[in-house]
Amino acid sequence: MHRHIMKTLCIILVLTVATIAQAGEGKPLRIGVLPINTTRNMVKLYEPVREYLEESLHQPVVVVTAADFKTFQADAEAGDFDLIVTAAHLGRLAELDAHFVPLVRYKALHQSLLITSKAHPLHALKEIKGNVVAGIDPLTMAMSDAMSWLREQGLQAGRDYTLLITPTPVSAAYAVRNQQAILAIGSIQGMKQMPEELHNELQVYHELVKMPSLMWMAHPRLKDRAEEIRRVLLNFTPDSAEGAQFYEATGYQGMREISKEEERLVDGVANEARRLLNRK
Repeated sequence: MHRHIMKTLCIILVLTVATIAQAGEGKPLRIGVLPINTTRNMVKLYEPVREYLEESLHQPVVVVTAADFKTFQADAEAGDFDLIVTAAHLGRLAELDAHFVPLVRYKALHQSLLITSKAHPLHALKEIKGNVVAGIDPLTMAMSDAMSWLREQGLQAGRDYTLLITPTPVSAAYAVRNQQAILAIGSIQGMKQMPEELHNELQVYHELVKMPSLMWMAHPRLKDRAEEIRRVLLNFTPDSAEGAQFYEATGYQGMREISKEEERLVDGVANEARRLLNRK
């Protein structure tokens, strides 16, 4: 009898532990990362972050992205992701239109650049009229920022200049070098990624105001967990093994708190993105 009771208790204990373990795994936390790189590279790049969050939050974590910026924004606001890593202006739209909760942002700042050729430079903005401006997806921070600034100067895409959409910032720069465009829209990070030979043939015509960089946000359904997740993200520093690997590869430097003032700083660029998304 005693042996039978002990056997029964052991079976109950094993089943209980298995049930707890299964419950602890829970539904995977889906992190949507803005497609600023190929899906394969993005997932590989964020693997140290994924492992850290999985361990810290005691929950399975998956990293996903989308085919393009417009699809990513639509998927995010439709609730396909629990957390998103997105550009400041698109994050502002997600906050205003879909009530996403800002968590943290990377320390490195973004700065949009207007780039011209040394051999055939742009001397004055009026020379853009009737010409071609090259750049990548108009929804990117650099493009939205620069197009918003050009609009303030009285220059509108489709009316005053033709917009040449290229696959990468480097191909936009080549368009300028090859005289297919009079100006390219890029960023500090994009300039660093150019081949040295190409870089030496270009120059910066105008630097726009430095803006906040990529940010982490939580879907409204995770509002009650926002403080917990924010704290965990802030503890993902360059001092840790995973953090050192991630920040060395990205140059993002670390994570920091978000202020209300800097959220409003990108309202103009967010409005440009809203216009491109055909929202009122």
